[in-house]
Amino acid sequence: MSKLYLWTEFVVLFVVLPLLYFFELIPIHKGVPLVMIFIYCFVVMYNRKNISRSIFSIKSYYSLKEIGIKSLFLLVVSSLWVYIFRQDVFFQLPLQNFWFWLVLILTYPVWSAFTQEFIYRFFFYNRYRILFDNVQFMIFVNALCFSMAHIIFRNWAALVFTFVGSIVFSLTYIRSRSLNAVFIEHSIYGNIFFTNGFGIFFYTPS
Repeated sequence: MSKLYLWTEFVVLFVVLPLLYFFELIPIHKGVPLVMIFIYCFVVMYNRKNISRSIFSIKSYYSLKEIGIKSLFLLVVSSLWVYIFRQDVFFQLPLQNFWFWLVLILTYPVWSAFTQEFIYRFFFYNRYRILFDNVQFMIFVNALCFSMAHIIFRNWAALVFTFVGSIVFSLTYIRSRSLNAVFIEHSIYGNIFFTNGFGIFFYTPS
């Protein structure tokens, strides 16, 4: 596989597609490209012979303990932020639309968190590591790409928090070498946001 091909693939998947959606040049639902990219990435990684199945296991109890501590910190800080600055949406979904909230937190890990982590951590770091000599720079580029994927929400908070979140997820993935660990972390963080109201920056409530 030539580096030119990989760079072209990289630009198309992580730069061109988000921009096309940002400028509304693709007239299909925004969830469709996520599924299509996931399928493409899955096929690519499935055909690789040097990928160990251990990537799907959680190798250390400390990975889960660390995720739990960070999740508790995020819950407290983000809830305080929403209560102070956006009290109008504080725990809005579970209080005002319980069944929608329940369906959301049950399905979000599968249709969003797992697909995003497969694409942006598992696929990205295995597919493009030969393009980067420096791991720290690769983490930074990964964060830019992950943040750019959220420009469709058209607000600064989504971009900033996904950039920071991407760095956190990348460090979890690199340190644990586990897709499942970072998938669990992403799922918990997302469900915290959808529960306490911070998710207002990542969806438009009815």
